[in-house]
Amino acid sequence: MLHSTPCTCRLKGNSRCGRYEASRLCVTREPGLQFEKGADMARIRRKKFFIHASTQGKYIAFSTLPALLMGLFCIGFIYSSGEQVLLAAKERPMVPIYKIQQTIASLEKSAGTEETDASVEHLNQDLSALTAMLEAGYEETLLKWNSTKALIFTILACGLFLTGVLALFNSHRIAGPMVRIGNSIDLLAEGREIPPVKLRKHDEYKDLAASLDRLRIRMHDAGLLE
Repeated sequence: MLHSTPCTCRLKGNSRCGRYEASRLCVTREPGLQFEKGADMARIRRKKFFIHASTQGKYIAFSTLPALLMGLFCIGFIYSSGEQVLLAAKERPMVPIYKIQQTIASLEKSAGTEETDASVEHLNQDLSALTAMLEAGYEETLLKWNSTKALIFTILACGLFLTGVLALFNSHRIAGPMVRIGNSIDLLAEGREIPPVKLRKHDEYKDLAASLDRLRIRMHDAGLLE
């Protein structure tokens, strides 16, 4: 028979008590009575983000570091390639402009006639219009490139944040069982009766929890537990 009483203690760190938390109640084994193996244990919902901070921190770091390095490499490659394309977009249209300027200079050096002066003036007007058009196009391209760079950095930041969040939740599958199994082992070492270690569906170390449960049963059968 089990006796349920409100619990004001939790098994964390070095704190110990003879009560076991289950569905907001602590189940205590009354003296002289056996712990019921089929006791109803509510599925544990971990509300803390960091159950075992050092283990989870390392897991998150090793999960996000490769993504960070790969993201920085890709951004560096894209940035370098984009700058080269942008420079080419600025310099290539200047080639015909240089040729037009050379033509104008040669015409100005030749004997001045009304026809030549008219041609030079017309070429200068066309050159000014072409230069203004190219500069406007380059400014538009530069604005688009700056927007693209901002978008790339935003995607990288969002990707790293999402990777960190997923790593945090996945780390619960490792840190949670570690804490529960560790607390159970400590209580067994003190000779106290413990309930079976219940892990969540996707938790790791289920084989270790099963081995611990077999050890608990043998110690109970041998009368080593209180």
